[in-house]
Amino acid sequence: MSDSSLPTPGANFSLKEEIRSYWSGRAATFDQQVGHAIKSDAELAAFQSLLRQSFGAEPREVLDLACGTGEITRALLSLGHKVTGIDFSEEMLARARTKHGDKARILAGDAERLLDDDETYDALVTRHLVWTLTDPEAAFAEWFRVLRPGGKLLVIDGDWINRSWLQGLLNRAATFLRERAGAAPQAADREAFDSITSRFFFRDGLSAERLSGMLRQAGFARVESADYAQVVKAQQRHATLHDALRLASSTRFALLATKN
Repeated sequence: MSDSSLPTPGANFSLKEEIRSYWSGRAATFDQQVGHAIKSDAELAAFQSLLRQSFGAEPREVLDLACGTGEITRALLSLGHKVTGIDFSEEMLARARTKHGDKARILAGDAERLLDDDETYDALVTRHLVWTLTDPEAAFAEWFRVLRPGGKLLVIDGDWINRSWLQGLLNRAATFLRERAGAAPQAADREAFDSITSRFFFRDGLSAERLSGMLRQAGFARVESADYAQVVKAQQRHATLHDALRLASSTRFALLATKN
């Protein structure tokens, strides 16, 4: 894999550059946001449980797609996996490298255009990436390609657009309490965030059902739910009230896909 992978030229190039710039700008405070950094031993244990249930107990060759500041990489390393993390934000990667040194291979790369050989990895994991994809069909084909037969893909994501009436109420309460506490907003540059997200493929929201169908179309033989609720519960136990409410205000899920 090259450490200088660039987005694919074409219609999505400008959007990808905007996405790269936006997340690079948030790198310095990214771990401070709810649900991003692993904040407690209980949360780490919940991630470890999810990863063991998904990939098994034996160490694997794992690719952490859009690794960000390296928090999922940390959970993978704690279980003895050999980890490669990629992200297209150098600012995010710098923080991941500071955390992990040479314990993991941390590289610049585009998750929709991998440069790895076929059947390189035993497992892939991605958190909060799929909803931001500009070309999910291309991404899923790439992920399928680099997995070995029997390999696993763990997708952790959610529907950040649509809310039930109860989730909407919880979100408003979280915002009210957060403002009263004087905490920083979730997205500091809301205008840039809204501009970018309005052009995502999943700009109308991402559901587990829709994602399951697309992964099957990409060739994955089996797609099943994974127990992400254990992670959310651990996060809520050690969160402020407004952050605990925020965690409950969106539909969060994990899917495990298997390649034959």
